[in-house]
Amino acid sequence: MSVQRSQSSVPRGQSAAYIVQVSVKNDGSAAAVTVALTSQPSSQKPVFTGGCANGNGTASCRVGAVSDKQPVTLHAQIPVADDASSVTSVRLTATASVTTTAKWTPPSAAETVAVTAAAAAPGGSPGGSSPEGVPSAPGTTLPLGPVPNLNSVSSSLIGAGNASGLFPAINPGATPSPSPGNGASDGRRNAEPARSSAAIAFVKPGLTGQVAGLIALLVAVLLTVTRLSLRRRFRSRKQGS
Repeated sequence: MSVQRSQSSVPRGQSAAYIVQVSVKNDGSAAAVTVALTSQPSSQKPVFTGGCANGNGTASCRVGAVSDKQPVTLHAQIPVADDASSVTSVRLTATASVTTTAKWTPPSAAETVAVTAAAAAPGGSPGGSSPEGVPSAPGTTLPLGPVPNLNSVSSSLIGAGNASGLFPAINPGATPSPSPGNGASDGRRNAEPARSSAAIAFVKPGLTGQVAGLIALLVAVLLTVTRLSLRRRFRSRKQGS
């Protein structure tokens, strides 16, 4: 009788698998052989999963005849519950028995498989989460820092508003269309006052200066003529006397 484990450890929520083999030594044979399974702790129930035609799903299998040339191989497992937090290992024991009147000790064999913590769910980490972009070491939990109280702190950010009200609205004015036949004359008539006013604005100061100069020249000429006439009169009077 032999028992071999398929793996050295399993996480909680999975099954520990075993291979049970029954054989006979010394060129002998045995009939009506039954193999029974027990486990420790007993809360985790063992079952056959393969090689037993009528005992799969139970803890007992009747294999019939066994010889040294034709051993029997059976498959068994111990499902470990998800909530079995106190279970750290499971031990499977297989015992063979035959129907006989002779006194003998039934052969047995056992194997132990360690039980570890349940595997973490995809996309999460056991016991907590690490900050984004910072991988945490397996089995460690990063403590969360203090959470600041933002209820009494006013935000210094100013949301973007509409700045259209800060600028005056510019609306294009309507351009009156000239009436047929009067467009050219109206244009000349509107342009003439501007041209004449511009001439007055730039020529009038010059004309005022010229007029003042002419008046001053006339006054000087009159004064000169008057002096000359007076001198002639005085000279004629002196000569007559």
